[in-house]
Amino acid sequence: MLSLLRHYEEIFGPFRLFGYVSARVILAAMTAFILMMVIMPGLIRWLRRKKFGEQGSKHDSEVVDAMREKKKGTPTMGGLGIVMAIVVSAVLWCDPSSLRTWLLLFGLSSFALVGYLDDRTKIFKGASGTPSSVKLAIQLTAAGICGLALWYIGITDAATLLPQDHPAGFSPEYRKTLGEGSEERTYLIRLAVNQLAFPFVAVEHAIDLGIFAIIWTIFVTTACANGVNFTDGLDGLASGTMVIAALAFVVIAYVVSRVDTADYLKVLYVSDGEEVAIFMAAVAGACLGFLWFNCSPAEVFMGDTGSQALGGALGLAALNTKQEFLILLVGAIFAAEAGSVVIQTLVFKATKHRPGGGRRVFLCAPLHHHFQFKGWSETKIVMRFWIIAALAALLPLTTLKLR
Repeated sequence: MLSLLRHYEEIFGPFRLFGYVSARVILAAMTAFILMMVIMPGLIRWLRRKKFGEQGSKHDSEVVDAMREKKKGTPTMGGLGIVMAIVVSAVLWCDPSSLRTWLLLFGLSSFALVGYLDDRTKIFKGASGTPSSVKLAIQLTAAGICGLALWYIGITDAATLLPQDHPAGFSPEYRKTLGEGSEERTYLIRLAVNQLAFPFVAVEHAIDLGIFAIIWTIFVTTACANGVNFTDGLDGLASGTMVIAALAFVVIAYVVSRVDTADYLKVLYVSDGEEVAIFMAAVAGACLGFLWFNCSPAEVFMGDTGSQALGGALGLAALNTKQEFLILLVGAIFAAEAGSVVIQTLVFKATKHRPGGGRRVFLCAPLHHHFQFKGWSETKIVMRFWIIAALAALLPLTTLKLR
C-alpha cells in the first residue's frame, strides 16, 4: 500500500520513488528479508516450546531414516514465517488496486493452509500426514478459484484494454503510441488474455484456452506445489532453489509488463505484470532470509506449510506471466524431483508382479535421496543442485527472444 504514496510526491518529493517498479522490487525483497530476520528467532523458539519438531525415522529406508534421525526434534513449520513475511511485504509494496496482487496472496495463503494441515497431522498423529484425498481436494479447490480469477482478469483486460473497434474473434493485438515528439514510438501489443503460448513459437500461434484456462491453472499450480514439496528434504535445498526461481520470474514478469520490451521480444504483454515481479521479489527475499536459518545444519525446516505455499506461488507466477512452460527450466530442480517420484512409482507398479518384485530406476526417490544412497554428502548435493538451478534459470532468460 506504500506504493500509493507516489501520488503525494508534491507534498514530499522522495515519494515519487514508490512509483518506480525497480524501486518497489528492491524494497519488497529487502522488506521480506528483514522481516524474516526479525520473525524467525522468536518463531523457532515458539516451535520448540510447542514441540513442533521433525519426527525422525519413517522406515522408508536405512539411509534416509538415518538422516532423519539426526534431525529429529528440529523445529518444522517454519513456512509460517515465510508466508507471513511475503504477505506483509506484498501488501506494503504491491498495488492494492490490482487483482493480480490479491490473486497471488490468495494462492500463497491457500496452499500454505494445505501444508499447515498436513504438518499438524504429522506432528500430533504421527501419521504420514493429511489423507491424500483431503489434501488434493483442498489443492484443487484453491487452484480452481485461482483459475477462475485468472480467467476473469483476462476477460476484463480484453474488454477494457482492447480498442472499441477491435474486431471480435480476432487475435487480441493492437498498436499503441507512447511518448511525444522525437520520443514518440508505436508498439505492437499482443495482449495476454487466456492464451497458452509455447517456447520458441511465435505468439501468434498461441492457443486461446477460453474457459479451459481454469483447468490449466489447476494443473500447473498443483504440480508446482507438489514439485517444491518433494524438493524440501535437505537443509537449504528448497529455500535456496526457490530464491533462484523467484529471481528469474522477477525478470520475466518485469519484461512482459512493459509494452516496449514485450514488443521487442515478441511475447504476450501482461497488464499489471509488474505486481507479479514485486510479489516474486518478496518471495525471493523471504526465502533468502529463511536460508539464513535453514542452511546446514538447519535450525528450522519450512515443512509442508512453506513448500506448498512457495510451489503454489511459483505456479501462479508462471501462469500470470504466460510463461508456464519456462517453469520446466526455471524450476528444473523441482521438475526433476517430482519427475523422479513419478517415474519411480510408475516403473515399480508396472514391474511389481514380475520375478524379483518391482524394479526401481533410482536408488531412492525423490532424486536428492538417490545421491545420498550413492554416498554424496548433504552439502555437496545441495550446492550442486543450486548450481544446476542457477544455470537452468539463466537459459530461459537468454532464449526469450527466440520465437
